[in-house]
Parts: sequence; C-alpha cells; structure tokens
Amino acid sequence: MTDENRAAYRKRRMAELLAEAEANRDRSRAEVEALEQEDPVAEVRRGSWSGHVLLYAVLLVVSFVLIATSMTIGRFTGFDFSEADRVGTATVQSCERHGPVGWSGFGYYDACTVTVDWGRNGTRLSIDKPGFFKGEKPGDTFKIGENKRTKGRVGYSRAELPDRGWVTFAGVVVAIVGALPLLLLLFLVRDSVRSLFRRRRE
Repeated sequence: MTDENRAAYRKRRMAELLAEAEANRDRSRAEVEALEQEDPVAEVRRGSWSGHVLLYAVLLVVSFVLIATSMTIGRFTGFDFSEADRVGTATVQSCERHGPVGWSGFGYYDACTVTVDWGRNGTRLSIDKPGFFKGEKPGDTFKIGENKRTKGRVGYSRAELPDRGWVTFAGVVVAIVGALPLLLLLFLVRDSVRSLFRRRRE
C-alpha cells in the first residue's frame, strides 16, 4: 500500500468515526429531549394523584369530626321524662366504658345493664345511649321512664337528661354540614375513577 493510499484510508476512516460520533450525539440528544418531554407529564400525574389523596383524606377527616361532634351534642338531650308512659326504679348491674373517640362522639360514656322495677314486674335492660348515665356504679338506683315511640320502638328517659329541642336541632344541623364533605368526597372519587378509565381507553 502506497503512502497516498494510506493517507486516503486514514482520511476515510476519520470521516467514518466523526460521522458515527455525530450520529451517537444526535441520538443521545433526542433521547434526552424525549425524557424532558415525558418526565413533566409523569411528575404532573404523580403530583395530581398525591394531591387528590391528600384532599380525600382532609374531606374524610372533616366529615368525621363534624358527624362525631353532632353525636356529642346529642348526649345533652333525651326523651321527655314527664311524658313517659310508665316510670320505674332502675338498679345498675354492670357498666362498660366506651370512648374517647368514635362515631358516637368525643369523650367517654358508659353503657350499662340495669334491672327496672316497674311496680308489678321487672325488666332487664341494656342501655348504650351516650350521656344517659351520669357516672352510676353497680348497685346505684335512679328513676327511669319508658317512652313508647313510633312503630313499636321504645326509648328510655330520666329527669336528669331532659328533652332539649334546640340541642337536637343543633345536632341535626351539624350532622347535615358534616355529610356535605362526605358527599363531595364520593363525587370526587367517582370522577377520578371515570377519568382513569377514560385515559386507559385512549
């Protein structure tokens, strides 16, 4: 191989290497640009979902707090003792303490089993209405009234827990307000599920 041929070969080889390097550079640049275009979308989607989950959690907590508050308010009212169909003497047999947080409201309350002497016969009852008992212990006695309600249901009353209509009204209002975030949560979840299926079809 003459010197001229060697020089031509080197020049041709150099040109091939330069062309290959430029092709690799262009391919790398295209991949970087593609990643830059895709990553923001992925970040937006991840950010959107994390934002939705946080919003769902906030709505659920707000709804729970308001509904539990309405149940707590309801502890300060009861059936009208003066309108009881019959009145007897209740003797506490046993009590179980519940709380401090639940759908029955905030704070502790007692659910007790009592025996009631109605004068002619006795009845054993389990009463778990929050706020009905006032710290009674087994063996304590108190006056209790039986209030018949609609559809054969029966409620129980005592003079220490009078019927307060305004308290009942306040509890109902707070419960309605508490239901609104829950309804909004259900609507948002339904909308998110629909959007997810719509994107998958596309």
